[in-house]
Amino acid sequence: NRPIQFAEFELDLAHRKLYRDGKPVALYAKAFDLLVFLIEHNGEVVPKGEILDTVWADQFVEEANLSVQISALRKALGESKNQTRFLVTVPGVGYKFVADLHSPGEDVVSGKHRVEGYVLSDEDGASKEGSRERLPPGRAAVRNWILGFTVLAVVAAGLVGGYFYFNSTQKPKITSLAVLPFVSEERADREYLGEGLADSVIHSISGTADLRVVSRNSAFRFRGNEPDAKAIGRELDVDAILTGRIINQGENLSVRAELISTADNSVIWGESFTRKLADIERLQGDIARSISEKLRLKLSSTGTHILEKNQPADPDAYQLYLHGRFHLNKFTDEGFFKGRDYFQQAIDKDPNYALAYAGLSEAYNRLCGYNAMPSSECFPKSRIAAEKAIELDDGLADAHAMLASTKHFYDWDWPGAEKNFRRAIEIDPNNAEAHQLFSYHLTGMGRFEESLAEMRRAHDLDPLSIETTVGIAEILYFQKRYDEALEQANRALELDRNAGFVHWTIANIYRQKGMLNEAIAQYERSIPLSGDSADEPASLAYAYALAGRKDEARRILKELKQRADRQFISPCALAIVHSGLNEKDEAFEFLERAYSSRDFMLTLLKIEPTFDRLRDDPRYSDLMRRVGF
Repeated sequence: NRPIQFAEFELDLAHRKLYRDGKPVALYAKAFDLLVFLIEHNGEVVPKGEILDTVWADQFVEEANLSVQISALRKALGESKNQTRFLVTVPGVGYKFVADLHSPGEDVVSGKHRVEGYVLSDEDGASKEGSRERLPPGRAAVRNWILGFTVLAVVAAGLVGGYFYFNSTQKPKITSLAVLPFVSEERADREYLGEGLADSVIHSISGTADLRVVSRNSAFRFRGNEPDAKAIGRELDVDAILTGRIINQGENLSVRAELISTADNSVIWGESFTRKLADIERLQGDIARSISEKLRLKLSSTGTHILEKNQPADPDAYQLYLHGRFHLNKFTDEGFFKGRDYFQQAIDKDPNYALAYAGLSEAYNRLCGYNAMPSSECFPKSRIAAEKAIELDDGLADAHAMLASTKHFYDWDWPGAEKNFRRAIEIDPNNAEAHQLFSYHLTGMGRFEESLAEMRRAHDLDPLSIETTVGIAEILYFQKRYDEALEQANRALELDRNAGFVHWTIANIYRQKGMLNEAIAQYERSIPLSGDSADEPASLAYAYALAGRKDEARRILKELKQRADRQFISPCALAIVHSGLNEKDEAFEFLERAYSSRDFMLTLLKIEPTFDRLRDDPRYSDLMRRVGF
């Protein structure tokens, strides 16, 4: 376990660390393995094939992986293309490590020997003839004690993996993947560019049915310069992560992408792309396509890969589109409005830009879903944009999902909605939002088991999503499986104790269990955490009414009606409060207003328990018929 020293470096085999002048040097696990292997062969030319077979034993990799790790080693050792100290390239053959090795207190063992029959080359192309010499005294001993340290680990790995290796006819596959936001190392104002590029890669590889690609919502939680692939793998249950770095180089932009194994933090594949800054808008899709093509060689996938087919005629349109996605994915009302404006600007630049229409449709859809605008104002605009996107490119899963959402929540066209949801999932089986929205549709239809399957699939693709976690609880709540729903909702609360809508869901469950005091406490907890949402105070008023605290219920109802004069408040929310107060005529008055404005909450008429007090009224049956149930 004694360290190996060469020049100002010290290699600590016991702790797998490399130090330079006593300071640790960042080095990926696979680069460390490569360094150890080359030091074992200090002074020898090692063919590339032998390196790949040993360092990447039983892994399906290409020669490019070796180049990636050699480059990483050169960087760690302070070398450049024109100045090599330890790593010598033998063109067409392999590499040679040359250094004077020793352990503290031991004699130096030189590794700088000439090699017969090869032309040695530095990275700058300079070459020199060499001749083979025998290993010096002590060289074999140094090699043996290094090998002795690693042999136990090799044997252990062989015992664990041997069965699977010898009983499998295929190389190990990557069956699951997370794409992290690319990091802009020098320009914080280009965060949108890193996220946009990662989004493009996700879209490029998500169409593969036998590859699980984690949703951006979960993957983008892991930001930073030095991601721990093993830790991320445990959190997201994936085989690999894709990372990227964006570096400004004068007039050029350099993008470095790496596929990293979550088993051991080793780099499986990597490639660099350099583009002119002036051309980066038009070439973003090319970079994403090139990455996905490389990945397909590793993934052994038979599914259809959906590559970005839309390159805008105006390069500025792509930048505007990326800005739109960046703001849309903030999941705030302000972000939805900003996203909408950027997508519209992109369309103004290029009226045939399908992706921008799909983004615009999603922005309006979210503005409806979060009650930031009345349904009658935003859903029709969402439909128009989605239909235009599909007209320009029928292969956009997001556009089909948004059109399906509009057909469900606004048009009340149940068969049409299901058709478009299924089309979206057919195009992109890894689209978590399409599965989630389809689950909402099936829930409204009362098809709970199918709905649970879709929501659980969405959660599998977006495992850190509070929405999918609590979405499972909501379906169980509608099924009247209240204890299971409460257990699931508490799991969502573990993800974020300050998520107002999770407390609201828990309160709803308590209310249905008859635990009104507990429900009221949760409603009161949810209101300050939910911004301007009217759902939480309306539900609290309903619970107050059920508990006999009618004055408090009427006080909240009055406040909500006053707010409705200056902002959109769902008429259904007000109808629910009147229902709790047993004021049926007033409740149906607001339900009629909801019908006139096509309030999307009417899609819950068949299943929502807060409407139970109205179900025996003929007016309710008539309303359900008109909505389409």
